[in-house]
Amino acid sequence: MKAIIGAIIVVVVLFFAVPMIAAGTTNTCQALESHSVSDTASNIAGSNTGIVHNVINTVGQAGATGQTATATEAEAHPDTPSTVSCTADYWKQML
Repeated sequence: MKAIIGAIIVVVVLFFAVPMIAAGTTNTCQALESHSVSDTASNIAGSNTGIVHNVINTVGQAGATGQTATATEAEAHPDTPSTVSCTADYWKQML
């Protein structure tokens, strides 16, 4: 029983920690925004390299504070804490 509880705790910690670690942030909504900016820059530039991508990504990352994602998630899922909904949407984008 302790092993199952320990495994559940590890999964929950990883669920929230991986997006923040991957984005280099301390906020899951900022990680979601950061990932969205990178995807958008890749879509506009046609690849994830090159000067166009780098400029768009750099400018977008500077504005990715997490506030927009927090507000969007709060509106889309009013009964769910934004940390949970941002993390869930991050994983949806990744898969």
